[in-house]
Amino acid sequence: MRKSIVTGAVLTGRVASVRDFGAFIDLGGGLQGLLHVSEMGWSRVADAAQVLKPGEEITVKVLRVDEGGQKISLGLKQLSEDPWSRVSERYTVGQVHTGRVTRLADFGAFIELEPGIEALAHASTFPPTGRARSWTEGVKPGTSAAFEVLTIDPDKKRIGVALVPEGTSRAASATARQEIVPGARIKGRVEKHEPFGVFVFLAPGRTGLMPMNETGVTRETDVAKTFPVGSDIDVIILEIDPTGRRIRLSRKAVIEAQEADEVREYAERKDDKSGGGFGSLADKLRGALKRDDGRIVED
Repeated sequence: MRKSIVTGAVLTGRVASVRDFGAFIDLGGGLQGLLHVSEMGWSRVADAAQVLKPGEEITVKVLRVDEGGQKISLGLKQLSEDPWSRVSERYTVGQVHTGRVTRLADFGAFIELEPGIEALAHASTFPPTGRARSWTEGVKPGTSAAFEVLTIDPDKKRIGVALVPEGTSRAASATARQEIVPGARIKGRVEKHEPFGVFVFLAPGRTGLMPMNETGVTRETDVAKTFPVGSDIDVIILEIDPTGRRIRLSRKAVIEAQEADEVREYAERKDDKSGGGFGSLADKLRGALKRDDGRIVED
């Protein structure tokens, strides 16, 4: 007599065979179920043979049963707590955690923060260098490093992180984030050029756009040569949209601010007739060059 298998049931079976894609589990009564490799653990399992061996007894949970009862899908990880259920308690934006690089993709690196919790360090969070895919140099698969949490979405099971350079403290990172506000003058790094402007990397996960009319150079200027990719640049933040994703920058504002400072300093020196100011110094020089008869000494 065949067993009655229902979804949600927890059963004990024996591993019949192991394949690249998973393992077939003998449930008794002539029934077998498939334990897919993706259902073996909350952490990514690359090789099913490293988890199970033929003949091994195992307890599994029935995930799905087709109408005819011929195809039974099983799960092993469902018998333990989903680590994502504790993400909101364990992680907050701004924290720095040690993570292990598990794999690379064209758009970024996947980082295991703990078994079952994998985050993404997007390619855009790495400082630009002007060389294609140079961001991969510091995140080789299997290596461990410090990563700062940028975003958390428990519902979608997504965490965005950024590599913390060696020697960079959490306090320094926090200060950098606080400076990204309208009116702030900060140093960024040129990320890429577009016909409408220059994108500038400000901090992990924060890139701003410097429109062409805010570069402070003439239309005839070769912007790509003036601001090479990977070069540092001082900019002033003009505005940030409510989502914090669109940041408008200006180098022209930096130049104008410098000119205004110079004019103000000159005016202050000119008005200062005492205490060693510019006018006072000039008077002293004139006095030192006069003869006793009041005439200026000339070479």
